[in-house]
Formats: sequence, structure tokens, C-alpha cells
Amino acid sequence: MADNVFQAAIDILERGEQAALSTIISSKGSLPMSEKSKMLVTPEGKIIGTVGGGCLEADVWTEAREVMEAGKSRIQKFILTEKYAGESGLNCGGVVEILTEPLPERGQDVFRTILDLKESGHRGTLATILTDHPDFPEGRRKLLLTDGGSTVGSLGNADLESFVVQRGQDVLRGENFAIESYAAASGDTLQIFLEPVLPTPTVWVFGGGHVSFFLVRAAKLAGFRAKVIDDRPAFANTERFPEADATVVMEFDQVREAFDFGHDDYVVLVTRGHQHDQHILEQIYDCGARYLGMIGSKSKIAKMWQRLESKGIDRHYLDRVHAPVGLNIGADSPEEICISVMAEIIRERRIGKVQATRHKRSHDGRREAVAEATAS
Repeated sequence: MADNVFQAAIDILERGEQAALSTIISSKGSLPMSEKSKMLVTPEGKIIGTVGGGCLEADVWTEAREVMEAGKSRIQKFILTEKYAGESGLNCGGVVEILTEPLPERGQDVFRTILDLKESGHRGTLATILTDHPDFPEGRRKLLLTDGGSTVGSLGNADLESFVVQRGQDVLRGENFAIESYAAASGDTLQIFLEPVLPTPTVWVFGGGHVSFFLVRAAKLAGFRAKVIDDRPAFANTERFPEADATVVMEFDQVREAFDFGHDDYVVLVTRGHQHDQHILEQIYDCGARYLGMIGSKSKIAKMWQRLESKGIDRHYLDRVHAPVGLNIGADSPEEICISVMAEIIRERRIGKVQATRHKRSHDGRREAVAEATAS
């Protein structure tokens, strides 16, 4: 995970050592960009994080060792032929560019602030100068802009920093990677890589039963924070959920006052009874959570929807709820159910419910067309 990369970088810099940080700065074709597209190679040659794995990662590792020795950044471009795709799990046909750079001097403040932003639910934009230029030496090529308007680090040029802050605001709003061109006073053009710093998303699990136990484990494995809420102390505690980031004991009628769910929150209702699920839904009907899911059979959910609509809950809100929760893979055991739930959450995080529905319709359409062609 990117969090581990930044923490490891801080530890290495605190020891006065050097390492090489590799980042995917552009991709075309079948290779997706994500916050996991970072890899740190330590002085001992250990790899933390990933930029793809397999043969691709081996080449980047070799480059990282040379960057550490030379103290100079480099950019590699890979066309994902079978050489890379076949062994790394990536699809053929994509093109990826990877920046490998020595860790910046006094970069601890930048990396530490990134971790603070991710942990506290805030955002930022990290700017890195890509162009090799004598006015911007290694170690002074990173500037972090926070969503509060403050900056950490320095590029050594007020005009350039003003440009980065302005463009960085756009990245903050759109959450997309960007490479911007800046016309320096010398007449040269600098390329600036802008990457969003996003909070670590949280899966909020209401209910401390068997499904919740495995759901927390799966959420952590997928890079989410996980928090469990139950009204029974015996079912919401660190002994039962050692991997959870927090366990909260509270009455379910206090949910509205206690939580303010936002875009980085994924709420799953798996309490011990539908009456509790319904009570929670009534309280958070207008919340800003990215994902709302509830366990239950289709018949029970249909009856609950009727009751909620009779209480004035808008159908548009109810359509937001993934119910029954999880992708339909025929899951039966708690372990299988948690996998189906996390698969649906990951799909929502990466492509969204609307896009996923369109994809399914397109896929179903193609499948029907193939069936018709085969029949004829």
C-alpha cells in the first residue's frame, strides 16, 4: 500500500539513508492508475509497494538501484508486450511511464503530512518536477498542497509554486492525475506531475456477527480502514475484531448524531435483525456515503422498502442502497458473503454503481448477440 511506502520512506530518511521511489506517472491502454502505483526500493534492495509486479517490476528495481547510486531521477517507458504482461498479470497493449527518483532531502515533512491527510480524511495534491533542470536540483522537486490551502516543501521558485498551487486546486477537485507544462523564466519548459492525495477509505460495519468478522479482514486486505459498530459490548471489541481500526459500542438510535458519512465512507448493514437495519437507514437516508449496502432476502427488503416509503423516505434514496448486499455469486457462508460484499465495494470505488450497471448491460447485450448468432 502507498501508506507503507511513505512510512518506509520516512524511516529511511530519519536514519540518514537513501532509497529510490518509483511512481507510475502516465498510463495508456489497459493499465489502470491507482494510489497503489508506487514502489520503494530500500538501501538493502527490499521492495515495498508495487508498480505492476513480475518482469516489469524487476526492470524498475534495477533502475532504482542505479538511481540510488547516481542520485539522479530517471523516467522509463514500457510498452506492455507479452514480456511484461504475461508474467506480471497486466494486459497487453498498454503503455506506462515510471518515474524513479532518489528520496528528497528533508522529505519527511512532505511524506508525514501525506499520511496525516490520508488518516484524517483530508485531501491534497503532490507536485513533482519531472524535467531535469539545473535551477531545480534533486531534493527540491516536491511540493505538497493540502485541502486547507497550506503547502509543505519547496520548489525554490515563488512563481512556479504559485502555478503549482493553482493547478493543484484543480487536481483536488477532480481527483485525477495530471502532467502540466510550466514556462520557466529561462525560457525552458518544465513538466510537473500532479497526483491527488486521497484519504484512506473506510468500511463502516454495523453489526458484530460472523459476516462482520470476515468482512473486516477482507476490507483490511483490500486497503480500506474498517470500523465495527454494535450495541452489544460482547460483539464490538478489539478481542473479537483485532484487525479493526476501531470498535464502537452504541445504541443504534444514536447513529445520526454520531456519524457524518462522506465520499470516502462505505456503510454495510449486517446487524442481527432487519428492525435494526431499518432503524439505521431511517437515520442516514440523506448521508453522503459513497456506498450503502444491506444484507437480507429480496422479499424482506421489498417489505422494508414499503415501510420506509410509507414513512416518507424517497425511493430515489432507497435505490442507492445495494440490497441484497454484495455481488450475486451464489455466496452462502459468511466467508463467501464477505468476499461478494467487498467485491461490490471495490467495484463501487473504482467504477461506480452507474458505470457498473452500464457495463453489465453492455456485457449482457453482447452475450445475447453471441447466443443469437450461434443459434442462427
